[in-house]
Amino acid sequence: MSAQSRLGDQHLQYPVAALDIEAVRHNVTEMDRYCREKSVSIAPHAKTTMIDEVLALQLQQTSTWGLTVANAVQGRVAACLGADRILVANQLVESKDIAWVAEMANVGKTVLSLVDSVTGVRWLDAALDHESPASRHSVLLEVGYFGGRCGARSDADFDAVAEAVATSRHLVVRGVSGYEGMLGGTASADLDRVDDYLRRLASSAARLAERHGISGSGTILSAGGSAYFDRVLANCRPMASQLEATLLLRSGCYAIHDHGVYARTFPGVRGEGPDLCPAATVWARILSRPEEARAVAAVGKRNLPHDADLPTPLGVRYRDGHSAALPSKSRVVLLSDQHLHLEIPADSDLTVGDVVPLGISHPCGLFDRWRRITVVDRHKRLLGTVLPAF
Repeated sequence: MSAQSRLGDQHLQYPVAALDIEAVRHNVTEMDRYCREKSVSIAPHAKTTMIDEVLALQLQQTSTWGLTVANAVQGRVAACLGADRILVANQLVESKDIAWVAEMANVGKTVLSLVDSVTGVRWLDAALDHESPASRHSVLLEVGYFGGRCGARSDADFDAVAEAVATSRHLVVRGVSGYEGMLGGTASADLDRVDDYLRRLASSAARLAERHGISGSGTILSAGGSAYFDRVLANCRPMASQLEATLLLRSGCYAIHDHGVYARTFPGVRGEGPDLCPAATVWARILSRPEEARAVAAVGKRNLPHDADLPTPLGVRYRDGHSAALPSKSRVVLLSDQHLHLEIPADSDLTVGDVVPLGISHPCGLFDRWRRITVVDRHKRLLGTVLPAF
């Protein structure tokens, strides 16, 4: 690979998943500035990229409390990178995950996980009987909502879980946790649902403090995906302050941002957030112009996230080397396993061999599709590769 190679060059092999490392640094620095200004901590969710270089950069920031992970596999990566505090944003039910928690306790690492049922508490407590952890395992009580993911659905369920932890042998409550990301869109009614849920989360923290004395230093109130962390601050920071607890965000996608779902929903759109920019693109070559109004690129579902919007065409690098914008009506209309269908004006000069950069929607769906990600600078010069640790 030539030191002067750039994305769009004809001699490169496509498709290419590219990460603008300067944009990543900008986003991580911006989020750190935002968190410091708002007096809030963050445990970036490692699952977004699982790239050592990105996670290490996030760990270096002043506002970073530790890392969030989904399971022990990701947790081991976080621990190897030097994270002393790790939040497993899930219920622990696998024996290997529970054994890892005890292993971390025995080497002085702080690991927290979530609980949302009496059965789950008893399962975890019994499993820890066989692991002999050096200290009691800290848990956050997860607050959910009807139709959502995990989390206690009612105050009665919440109280029962809290009591089960209080009478357990190996567990101790450190606070509450929730996730608002699946509730919202961009309409005011969507934001109202987010706010209602977050107010309930805050009141659950107050309930825990009143009934079990869980407040003060070491207490955690955690929420905040990458779309509505401004609403977390508005609805939960007053309670966190009252309880002298740490308000802990868990955003992960902010480091990459995107051209789709987060570009539409992140706090900056509402005028209350950091200045983020998209850092990931996928570049693909046009392999067919089968109809006047359609071009087909050699890239598809195996390469691109498609759970939250189709990709956005960002321009074209022609075979002669010059770049241009695509006509405004150009859009991706379909993804097959290995093909992307691009609708274009009939008079477009896009043709076989041209290279099209694509903006993604939802970064989490990109990095688990690629064994190697090409790192570039802001001039699209190729700097090397990184390896997602999925």
